[in-house]
Amino acid sequence: MRVKTIKNSLVLSIMTLSLAAAAAVAQPSADRIAEEMVNKYEESLSQIETLSMTIQMNEGGLIPDITTRYVKKVNENGTPYLDLENGNDMEMDFSALAGSVDQMVDLVRGAESITEERVNGIDTYKIYVNDSELLKSLDQGEMEMEEMEIVFDAATIWIEINSMNVRKIFMEQTVEGDKNMNMEMSLDDYQVFSGYPVPMSMTMKIGGMSSQFSSEEIAEAREAMREMEKQLSQMPEAQREAIERQIKPQMEQFERMLESGEGMTMNISVTDVKVNE
Repeated sequence: MRVKTIKNSLVLSIMTLSLAAAAAVAQPSADRIAEEMVNKYEESLSQIETLSMTIQMNEGGLIPDITTRYVKKVNENGTPYLDLENGNDMEMDFSALAGSVDQMVDLVRGAESITEERVNGIDTYKIYVNDSELLKSLDQGEMEMEEMEIVFDAATIWIEINSMNVRKIFMEQTVEGDKNMNMEMSLDDYQVFSGYPVPMSMTMKIGGMSSQFSSEEIAEAREAMREMEKQLSQMPEAQREAIERQIKPQMEQFERMLESGEGMTMNISVTDVKVNE
């Protein structure tokens, strides 16, 4: 009986070790994921020299369509990447294409943990980063705000396993030393242009915005909204209705943010992509 028990224990131990080994093999390392990202990115840019993208923000809103033009460059490591053609001009990199691969690869290599998770039916690597020095080195680009100190506390990135396309980014931030904010960016409806994948629909959600305003600033904002409503009421009906269709969703969202702390949502649609023109 004792021999049988020892034998069963040995078999169980071997099975446990085998399962653990299989799990370790199934879960790729950060370096392997980073290398695969670079390879996919280089391949996707093989036919690209220039790329122009036109986006529309908050359909029906007051912001006009924005066209950004990128050119392919090569970094010091020999890796191709897209960069703003006129970096000193007023081009806005809302799609975060400019130079993004290097920063993303650095984040993957510095990951605290890598797991797998399904996002909207898509298998992804969920990559969590909390290395303060690594996060501090990030180029904040369009996220920088005048006279506002923003510190990245943690980042979570969801990368599609099959394509290596980024599907979602969640950034946790501290503003002005003691105020918490977060930003979530979802990238959907990827289409391929000459081998290069472009997310045709992006949604940015910013949480904790209301904590950035003092009670006096909130009161001033409410007063400004009441004044705008008063001015609208005095306009001819057709003109008033046309303006309300454009700004009412944003006004309602801003009001909810002031009242309940609800975050701000920005919907970005890519309306046109031109390659090598």
